[in-house]
Amino acid sequence: MSILSVQAVGRYFGEREVLRDVSFRLAEGDRVGLVGPNGTGKTTLLRIAAGLDEPDSGMVAYARGTRIGFLRQELLEEATGTVEQHARGAAAHLRELEAELRAMEHALGDADQARLERYADLQHHFDHAGGYDFEGTLRRVMAGLGLADLLARDVATLSGGERTRLGLARLLLDDPDILLLDEPTNHLDVAALEWLETFLVGQQMTALVSSHDRWFLDKVTSRTLSIEDRTVVEYRGGYTHYARQRADREAAQTTAAARQAEEIARTEDFIRRYGAGQRSKEARGRGKKLARLERIEAPTRTARHTWRLEAADLGSETVLETTSLAVGYREPVVRTGSLRIARDARVAVVGPNGAGKTTLIRTLLGDLAPLDGYVSAAPMARIAYLEQAQAELTGTTTVLETIRASSSLTDQEARDHLARFLFRGEEVDRVVGVLSGGERARLALARLSLRQANLLVLDEPTNHLDLAAREQLERVLDTFGGTLLFVSHDRYFIDKLATELWLIDRGLLRRWEGNWSSYQRERAAGREAKVVEYEQDAKGRDIEGGDTEEGRERGAYRTERDSRAAGRVGQSDDVARRGKGPASTGSPASPVPKREKPRANARSGPLRRVSGLRAFEARIEAMELQLKQLTEKVAQIAQSGNYLETRRIGEEHAALERSLRALYDEWAKASEDAAKTEE
Repeated sequence: MSILSVQAVGRYFGEREVLRDVSFRLAEGDRVGLVGPNGTGKTTLLRIAAGLDEPDSGMVAYARGTRIGFLRQELLEEATGTVEQHARGAAAHLRELEAELRAMEHALGDADQARLERYADLQHHFDHAGGYDFEGTLRRVMAGLGLADLLARDVATLSGGERTRLGLARLLLDDPDILLLDEPTNHLDVAALEWLETFLVGQQMTALVSSHDRWFLDKVTSRTLSIEDRTVVEYRGGYTHYARQRADREAAQTTAAARQAEEIARTEDFIRRYGAGQRSKEARGRGKKLARLERIEAPTRTARHTWRLEAADLGSETVLETTSLAVGYREPVVRTGSLRIARDARVAVVGPNGAGKTTLIRTLLGDLAPLDGYVSAAPMARIAYLEQAQAELTGTTTVLETIRASSSLTDQEARDHLARFLFRGEEVDRVVGVLSGGERARLALARLSLRQANLLVLDEPTNHLDLAAREQLERVLDTFGGTLLFVSHDRYFIDKLATELWLIDRGLLRRWEGNWSSYQRERAAGREAKVVEYEQDAKGRDIEGGDTEEGRERGAYRTERDSRAAGRVGQSDDVARRGKGPASTGSPASPVPKREKPRANARSGPLRRVSGLRAFEARIEAMELQLKQLTEKVAQIAQSGNYLETRRIGEEHAALERSLRALYDEWAKASEDAAKTEE
């Protein structure tokens, strides 16, 4: 029996038709996905189904007594009190049921059959809504959605993401008969997503879910409603089954439309040739059949990006390498052992909100100095970074001006480039500050594609992208010839691209070789990824060689000052330009002269001074070798006459030279400090 019926619904915004002849039904226990590109009317349809908006045509009907729950952020705009008080407000419905049950209990002895049935129905509803275990359900929901530590906070002080999670928690605790969820996975980390999936399925809730999270849709839904050409087409199964069925349907429809077009062309040619001759009667008959023929329309194709990413040559098997790291601001957020990113790696960084994923990324890029340890990049590494917030894409600059400022493209070349990202005509003159989240993401990708980097670092790249744009991005990144390092909660995206997972939780980093599916199979079997150990000595100080006598002999004990200086070592020209001062242009200067390094005597002082000096000397020798290799590279490219490449390598040479000079200064000061201490 249907508890929600949508029949022939249509909706206009002004003269623009958004929905046309939309019909579907939901029975108790159905969990249905609603998909479609941004701007096709998914939220409009959910609001009509929730009774918040009236359709221009058609109707929406509910079973008697049906309670509708609609997730929308506006629910908390006027909310007062603490997070816990707002969540407990969900018990109001339960208290009403409980009061009615108590009132009926006094008259059950002489009650008629109808009253007994009503009492049984109320008791069942009270039990199903968690009335006998509301406190336990409250704790589970708040913990599952990451709100357990916010119970005492005022609702007015919550961020947008926290408000969304609280609105979802309140909705689940209200236990409506039908959940209408508009992007419920926004602002949820992987742990919260997995909890929500389990809760919805375990509680056998009835739900209509609009989401771009394909993994979530596969786990939760068994039917899919797809908005196509302003109406709804229904498919069996979750997202993966829907995508396969739709592709098959569109291929068959395209073939049928092409065959029919050929037949129509032959018929029209026959009519023209024989319309006035001996076969005119046959021609008129064919003309009448053609007029009655129901035309097969070719499927409407969604506009797609037409861009690629070219990778610059790396010339090294390792892109980034670190010692044991402690990363954070004043206190460490994450500690990890030595890390290495190979040239062909696709590394996904996954973990709860606030676990330190972006902090680790910024440390690896050189934007944030490590509290302990240091990072080294390949001499030829060219890094392009796509930030999650895209804070630089604001203000009154136009889309066209933004691209031209990021490149040497002419006006027409910039317009042609933007057209590949669906910015056409007058859209290129729009102010960046008024772009939607999805449009801003497309503009960020347009800039990224101009960089010709060999290491792409992406922080939540699928945020604000619809399903078609996510799939296009996956295809582009899959064919990218460089290295990927990305932060994401999109498990479908991770599964498609990642060859290695860095899993961060409670300050530790676990490493798993493989994609998300293989990791999930191991978790289901009770096995966990290994922790990348943060190596320390007995006093809790990081050492490069491990906690052994040999390791202590060759390990480098790092001070915070050493770590902050060393965080700049080996960074690429792209990293050097971000807040590190202007990079030099033109040909590289003469090599930095080597300074005479005194030999450390192990008997003249504590082992840590000797180890520290040896570590400086090893780093200096490694950087001198990098500088020599880069000088040879500049000479080779200069002979080829490639001015732009010569200039780029020259900038890298200058940046490396500055880092080496700074390292010489640090080594000299460390030597002086050691000598003073020995005196």
